[in-house]
Amino acid sequence: MMNHQTEEALEGLLAAIRDSGEYLRYRKAQQTVDEMPELAAEIDAFRMRVYLLQNSHGTLDIYEETDRIDEEYREFRKNPVVAEYLAAESALCRVIQRINWTLIEELDFEAGFVD
Repeated sequence: MMNHQTEEALEGLLAAIRDSGEYLRYRKAQQTVDEMPELAAEIDAFRMRVYLLQNSHGTLDIYEETDRIDEEYREFRKNPVVAEYLAAESALCRVIQRINWTLIEELDFEAGFVD
């Protein structure tokens, strides 16, 4: 259980993220996609392919599979709604990654077991 000061800081961080341009852009893109269930399903399928590739742990030829996914989804990613959603999602992910890595680095948290 977190102490009161940590809880307040967490709430402040969440509020700052919710007010950020990256989050607002992501939510707007998400709302647009939510209005198109078929497109949302296609986006999820693409995201799942990329996720599985990123977490394949050497079971796939990453370069070959990246080329395959790129070719398969090239036209799909040209759709402005898709492109905006993926860009907005990526921007928000970079914010969250930076927060996570800053916490780990600044708190001298041992993550040496991670390859």
